[in-house]
Amino acid sequence: MISETNEIKIPIVSIQTLTYKVYSSRFYVLFVFSFLAFNQCTIWLTFSPIARNTENYYNISEATVDLLLNWGPIIFIPCLPLTSILLNQPNGLRYCVIVLAVADFLAALCRVLPSVIIASSASNFNTIALPFIHIGQILNAACGPLVMAPVSQLSCVWFAPHERTRATTIAIFANNFGATIGFVINPFIVTLPEHVPRLLYVHLGLAFIACVLALVYFPSKPPSEPSAAAELLSLNPTNNENKHNWRTFLKDIWKCLTTPSFLFLSIAGGLLYGTFSAWTSLYDVILEPENYTEEQAGWFGFGSSIAGIVGGLFLSYLADTNRFQHSLKTFILISFIACLFSIVWFELCVHSLFYDKHILSSTALTIGLSTALAGLFSGAASPLIYEALAEIMYPLPESLSASILVQWMNVVALIFLFVAPKRDKLVNFLVLVVMIVCIILVVITRFTYKRRDEDERKRIEKEQNQSNASHLINDITNEHSYGTFD
Repeated sequence: MISETNEIKIPIVSIQTLTYKVYSSRFYVLFVFSFLAFNQCTIWLTFSPIARNTENYYNISEATVDLLLNWGPIIFIPCLPLTSILLNQPNGLRYCVIVLAVADFLAALCRVLPSVIIASSASNFNTIALPFIHIGQILNAACGPLVMAPVSQLSCVWFAPHERTRATTIAIFANNFGATIGFVINPFIVTLPEHVPRLLYVHLGLAFIACVLALVYFPSKPPSEPSAAAELLSLNPTNNENKHNWRTFLKDIWKCLTTPSFLFLSIAGGLLYGTFSAWTSLYDVILEPENYTEEQAGWFGFGSSIAGIVGGLFLSYLADTNRFQHSLKTFILISFIACLFSIVWFELCVHSLFYDKHILSSTALTIGLSTALAGLFSGAASPLIYEALAEIMYPLPESLSASILVQWMNVVALIFLFVAPKRDKLVNFLVLVVMIVCIILVVITRFTYKRRDEDERKRIEKEQNQSNASHLINDITNEHSYGTFD
């Protein structure tokens, strides 16, 4: 029968469902997560840049101030597996962010309470205040895995393949930027012991704002997936069917650790960045024989950190371009080798295990340039290692590879925290040895790009489906326009 109404009935799905989409809300999600990561690091680093004023205000020793900082890696290590399991539950990313926002606000609140309920001049102020300060630092330390483990997974869930490395970079360096700002701003706010509460109130205000932003709106995922990798992650049986979370978690860890490529690269990343963080924290001790002040050493550390952020953003932009999406190994190797030369330059300008006088000219310019270049190239490689590990272990969740990497970092950093006191020359030499070992490990690592290849395959497949759907619509339209029999 010839259709009398001339209606066109198209028995296929809408073309729009055949393409991947990204949503503008991804920038808000990244901003809120980065804000929380920034706050977590600034709270962790509260007391070290103002150690002398802290000691006087709370009447505590230098060892206690060091412990307040060391709670970070101590608590991080046992909390990380719990974070990884939570992250891979249904809506796990949202749960992690909500826990992070609330816990960090409570941590900041705990540290403020003693100054509210009792005068600092009271004889028992130290007895009351110190437990609250420790509880606040421990709560904040437990948030460490919540800002470091999800970075690769957040970028995969919300961003397109050509944006992922930059999104990962921003999420990583937001946390690092907190430490950078802390070293500069904390001494500026706290010029006298009685000014310590001012800094605590600033942190409480920032934590409150970030908490409100996260509670008001932070969806676990976009309405539709931006890539094939995100699509697979949302359908991962770990999220829906498997009830033995610990068994699955341990099985996946074993798979990672028995994959040589993953093992070599994760150890290289953990060794380098764990050692590097301990080394940069000793700038003031290493540079003291060269007659540099603590303030100058702090500015060298600040410059190194800022350079690392710039290097990471620049190299991640290149790695996201079509031409260089399969060049992660090349970029990482170039960065590591350049970092090695920068460290050698620095060590020739200072005293070492083998000589008491520097070999090259030691000026503020040469020290500043060498530390900035070391930070630039080490920072440039950092997000690429996160992404490379996710590529190698695909289709396992990105959070798992990131979790193992940051666990290596914290274990190494914790070891160096115990080695470092009064052993600045040894640490100065070890960072050079570690850098060489890391280059060797990267050279023998076989890089694969399973996730990007799968994204590209799915993209081509969907484009073909879209093209076929368009042809089918045209054919049906033409049939109806010519009065074809139903």
